[in-house]
Amino acid sequence: MLSEEKVSSEKSKKFDPARRQVIIALGSAIVALGVGYAIGYLTKPVEKVTTTITKTITQTVTQTVTAAPPSLTTTPAPTLEYPELSDVARRAVLGVKKLIASGVVPKGATLRILHVAGSKDQLEKAIELWSKYVPEINVELVTMGTEPDVYTKAMSEAVTKTGAYDIITIFSTWLGDMVEAGLAKDLTEYFNKYDPGYTGPCAPIEPLGSYVTLYKGRRYALDIDSDVFTLTYRKDLLNDPKYKEEFKAMYGYDLKVPDTWEEVINIAEFFTNLKLTSPRGGKVWGAYFYVEPAFAAYITWTNIFLEAGGIPFDLETMDPKIDSPEGRYAFNILLKLKPYMPPEAISAAWADLYDKYIHGESVLTAAWPSLTKMAISSPDSVVKEVTGTALMPGVKLEIGGNPTIIRASPNPVNWVGIVSNYSKYPEVGYLFLQFMSAPDIGLEVVLSGVILDLFRMCWFTDPKYKAKAVTGYGEDFVDHYLDAIKISYPDFIIRGGPEYASKLTTAVNAVVAGTMDPETALSTVAADWDSITKRYGRDSQLEAWKALAQLFPEPIKSAWKAKGYVK
Repeated sequence: MLSEEKVSSEKSKKFDPARRQVIIALGSAIVALGVGYAIGYLTKPVEKVTTTITKTITQTVTQTVTAAPPSLTTTPAPTLEYPELSDVARRAVLGVKKLIASGVVPKGATLRILHVAGSKDQLEKAIELWSKYVPEINVELVTMGTEPDVYTKAMSEAVTKTGAYDIITIFSTWLGDMVEAGLAKDLTEYFNKYDPGYTGPCAPIEPLGSYVTLYKGRRYALDIDSDVFTLTYRKDLLNDPKYKEEFKAMYGYDLKVPDTWEEVINIAEFFTNLKLTSPRGGKVWGAYFYVEPAFAAYITWTNIFLEAGGIPFDLETMDPKIDSPEGRYAFNILLKLKPYMPPEAISAAWADLYDKYIHGESVLTAAWPSLTKMAISSPDSVVKEVTGTALMPGVKLEIGGNPTIIRASPNPVNWVGIVSNYSKYPEVGYLFLQFMSAPDIGLEVVLSGVILDLFRMCWFTDPKYKAKAVTGYGEDFVDHYLDAIKISYPDFIIRGGPEYASKLTTAVNAVVAGTMDPETALSTVAADWDSITKRYGRDSQLEAWKALAQLFPEPIKSAWKAKGYVK
């Protein structure tokens, strides 16, 4: 049953920022005039008796007329409105002011945002900051309990077209569905008109900035999040001299942050067999990666599959390509890891991974950035000072005749903001999203809650922003996360994306649980995927997949070429 809608509103507060605009005056011209003239000479006639010597006198009188000297003072530059705001946020605010002044949008208009409860704190922060600069436009939240509730409400709006919501925050996985259903407005024109800062030193980090906002080459969303996975690990255990010595004696190489999934298996085996105990008395497992039944199992499998050179769909026919050697390799890795992961990994919800890690009951794991937020800030965390961050482990392939470790980072779901095609004020809805995702405002929003995370380049590179990011995530995370985003890959951002992912999740969980063998799982999922593709139209799905495939990171595309999947 859908949870009851909860509507919260932020009352606008009076705010009168200085507005000064001085027109540059024309500089004074300098005129120098020289006027000269001569007085002629007089000659008296010569007389017989007297000789007169006549003096010829030439007198030159010069008169100089000089204009006033130029002013030593210069006209001041125009005073910038809202100088404290970034250019992206300022353009959004001024854009709304202009729409109000021109009568396109009335003062007192209200925007309504449909969203999930987990983002409430962060959206309330965005509304608080918005109200400071745009008190003329109210914003209300329509809060749903779970992610599926948001999806159901949104797709219902696509049918009823009531205009009940102006903005909807969605998983990027749903973007294809929202566009094809006619709900998500094409924002390309607004991108071009207002420039949300998608180029330059503070742009969203690519390829993420493109693949979560583009569908078939058009902009339909603004990024408000990043959900890129990193390897999270216990620095104290991997750096312990005693464990290092024992590990090397057993496996023949140094204990360190793993570069490959094979190394993950060795480390997981080593620490599980030590039979360590957490502070709350639980067993310390060597690894915990997602294989759970309801949602996340596809994430781990897909990461290994892609790094091994697998490609989900044929780029010419849209035929599923997961029933392949790369698919079998991914299952092989997961089955080898199974003995060194807690049994709950197979049956519990995704949040159990968080619980076990922050209580010191897993050594290697991978999840969304919010895991690190919790690890360093939760009162219950016992790993505040010992949490490390690294790139996801990879798969060693032959690329161009050279052994190469192919690494990639999952970006499952990822929150984005769309504007409803049925909104009364779509342009203002867009401008609110531009404002809340701007470099300055966006960082404040990200740091005010849990589920929305860092996505702009300058938050990692500009000292004034980076210092703030470190307070929320820790220095080790901030130093490594930028590289993780650069090798991140998109989720199933095509129509039916959640369906494709769900079929794969069910199969992965069944294989790890021991109720289905890998061969059956792969052939079953391939058949299911083909049915989904046929239902939505092969040509349309292929068009979307071709566009999406171009946005995968270079390591993955090089692996596809090495395997012959791409020419």
